[in-house]
Amino acid sequence: MKKYFLLLFFACFFANVSFSQNEVEPPKGKDGRHSKFSLYSAGKQLTKGVWSLGGTISAKSNNVSNIDLLLADVVSFDQRAFNLRLEGSYFFKENFSVGLALQVGESKFDLVVDLLNKSFQKEIRNYERSYGVVGFIKNHVPASSSNVFFITNQTELFYGYENGPSETYVGSALERKYSMKHSFGLNIRPGILIFFTDNFTFDINMGVLGLSHSSEDVSYTYPPNNLPSEADQKADSKNKYTDLNLKFDLLKVGFGFSYYF
Repeated sequence: MKKYFLLLFFACFFANVSFSQNEVEPPKGKDGRHSKFSLYSAGKQLTKGVWSLGGTISAKSNNVSNIDLLLADVVSFDQRAFNLRLEGSYFFKENFSVGLALQVGESKFDLVVDLLNKSFQKEIRNYERSYGVVGFIKNHVPASSSNVFFITNQTELFYGYENGPSETYVGSALERKYSMKHSFGLNIRPGILIFFTDNFTFDINMGVLGLSHSSEDVSYTYPPNNLPSEADQKADSKNKYTDLNLKFDLLKVGFGFSYYF
């Protein structure tokens, strides 16, 4: 987790150093005029009436094998996931905007573990897609007099929908699970925003706190030619969760670009 805070620190340092020339008069040529190259500027005053459009992407990948744990030995674990987010906002007052975001994501993993001193093996394959709608209010705090670098804080209300299948093998027995999950809640997402022209920015943000409530419908099926015992069969269920999420996850860190006009 430390490396992501270091990334934020160096991004801040780069912004203040790289764009400090906007706070002084550009150098003049022999004819007394400013060179067209020295007239380059970045930064924008975010006043009422400004619009923005942008997007961020988050992703993570894990591939590990032969890990010994207390109750199980992980033979292999392969995971791939991403989350794409597109958003637009309107500034209703200086440095404050309201907006709407749409997001889509995908996650899949394949896990193989040995249980009870390798007396039997369990394999889980999972695939899931997610969709979401987010309404938010975003505060931009200028961190340079040239309006190049901003500290941002975004408070958002969200609704999410996730669905997908999962297969579990225990020995030769196969269990298939299908779930549909509806979630809504509140997130807090701080970040930094750097103008590299008068209109385009580079964005980094991270969800650090979330309160959510979820309702999940789960159904199970078993191949008719290889049914497990009745004691091992699971009944369809409806589950409800309320979570206060403080866990760091790469899928909560978004990198992207925005256009302000």
